[in-house]
Amino acid sequence: MRTRISRGLAAALAVSALSLTAACGGGAKEDTKKDGADKPAAGATTSAAPTSEAPAAPLTDAQMKAAALEVKDLPSGWKAKKGEDDKSDYKSDKAECQPLADMISANVPGATKGASVDFVIGNNASELSQEVMTFAGTGAADYTKKIATALDACTSFSVETEGQKMKLGVEKLTAPQGAEEVLAFRFALEVSPGITIKPKLLVGRQGTGAFRMVHLADAAKAEKDFDGLAKTATEKFAKAAQS
Repeated sequence: MRTRISRGLAAALAVSALSLTAACGGGAKEDTKKDGADKPAAGATTSAAPTSEAPAAPLTDAQMKAAALEVKDLPSGWKAKKGEDDKSDYKSDKAECQPLADMISANVPGATKGASVDFVIGNNASELSQEVMTFAGTGAADYTKKIATALDACTSFSVETEGQKMKLGVEKLTAPQGAEEVLAFRFALEVSPGITIKPKLLVGRQGTGAFRMVHLADAAKAEKDFDGLAKTATEKFAKAAQS
């Protein structure tokens, strides 16, 4: 995905199938059925007890900047990475799945974008991308509601952009606590016949603000980092959105 939010997928989709086999093959073969097996029901929206009513006004630029992750927030080894901007938007073959296709698209309908950050660890072994945004009125709640509805309706669909088509599987994951609404899930993107990458995604909402995050790892051990990163991102975002 060569999009602003999904720069973490950019390298995987831009390189050859041979490179993908070397970099992401381990993740493609991982048995994910045990993920979250001893946790609460996967995919359920989680929420923190609100300390005040959701603000009526959109988040300010300062709030959105403060809500985004920084290197100092991440475990040792992560560093900031400058990603390439892109305007690609993905069209789903199923209307009910379009909110999920929007997760890897450059644009989010109705959103005003704020901070957008990218990080990498090791020799691009894992990549992390986050984008903070805000909406007018009930736009943020509508945004997360559409994603939640799509997660219930879609387990697989196809996306297309600029003539490129890909099959995409969806698996709900357990979301962290910390904000009014949080959703976590995994995509399985068939980027080439027999080659699948499995990024994990997170969406959070607090008041009129929201963020989306993508974590792409090339090994099962690195994939486990997602839970900690998701918790950190959610808590920082919620705190800034309420400040």
